[in-house]
This record gives sequence, structure tokens and C-alpha cells, in this order.
Amino acid sequence: MTLPKLETGQYVRNAMGHFVGGDVAIVEHEPEFVFLALIDVLGHGPQAHHTAVEIEAFIRSWSDKQDLLGLLKALHRQHIHGRGAVIGLCTIEPQCGEIRYVGIGNATCRMIGENSRHLLTREGVVGQSIRTPSVEVTNLVSGDLLLLHSDGVSSHFDLDDCPQLRIDSMPTSARRIVMQFGRPHDDASCIAVRYA
Repeated sequence: MTLPKLETGQYVRNAMGHFVGGDVAIVEHEPEFVFLALIDVLGHGPQAHHTAVEIEAFIRSWSDKQDLLGLLKALHRQHIHGRGAVIGLCTIEPQCGEIRYVGIGNATCRMIGENSRHLLTREGVVGQSIRTPSVEVTNLVSGDLLLLHSDGVSSHFDLDDCPQLRIDSMPTSARRIVMQFGRPHDDASCIAVRYA
């Protein structure tokens, strides 16, 4: 029996005219699962970057990456009255393809494949105001793609607009999505995952 394979890639591009930005993409391969986090701090440039670095450090130091709700609530408390951020957190179990996702704000998490759909992201801004978050659970099947991207990337595209996604590596796909569908005046980031 061949075990399922999970390939990942990520790409972040700063808004035009800025050397740093407020988007961060995190991919961590744990023994039993893969953890993904996408951070999009409000605004651009050095101030947004400063907050993004703080949030990234907080997430990387969080010991139980499977406790997505605990992490999200802790981030909200930690950055209350701060600049604010849109955040999507996700775990994937390669053995069974199970996805657990929680997101606040206008981050996009979507599956492309046999059962293409968007996963639920609640309204709000982490550190300012959030609706009660909940974890959505679903499964990838072989051949599916999972894309997690910030609002600096248009969400109005599908596989027919970018057929190279079927064959490109995930690092190449993440970069292609940002470069092809990203808005130049906004920070843009994408995490791409192929389950095969």
C-alpha cells in the first residue's frame, strides 16, 4: 500500500514599493500532521511587518499546533487593541487527508479537485473584533489541491485559469498564484498543498 503524499509550497510578496510587508506564510511538518498558518496584518510596510513578525513568533512558539481554537483565541488576546490581522490556521493529516481549518477575516481557504469548495472563514479582525470561531473539518482526496491565500490574491479564479497548477510543484504553484492573481498594491501570500 502506498501512503498518501503531501506536497507543500508557499510564497509571499510585499506590496509594490515596500521592502517589507505584513503577510506571513508558515508551513511546519510535524510527525503526525502538517500545520499551516497564513497571517495578513492590516496595512503595509514596516508597521505591518513589525506586527507580523510578532504574530509569527507567537505562532511558532505555540506548543500544541493541533489546538487551533486555543491558538487563535490566544492570538486575539495577545494582540487586543493592536494593529489587527486576518489569520487562517489549518492542520492536515497526511495519512487520511483530514483538514481542520479555522479562519478570521478575509483570508481564503479553498479546495480544488473532486469536491471544490471554500472553507468557512468567520468575519472579524484578530486583535480587534472577532465572531466566535469554529473549526471546520473535511477531507482531501487524492489529486486535490488546497490553497490558503490572503486578500492580496483575487479569489475569483479556478483551475481552468491556471492549468499549470495540475503539474507544477507546489512552491512554483504558490508563486504563480501570487504573481498571476495578486494585486500589486497589496501584500499577497499563498500556501499551496497537493494531496496525492
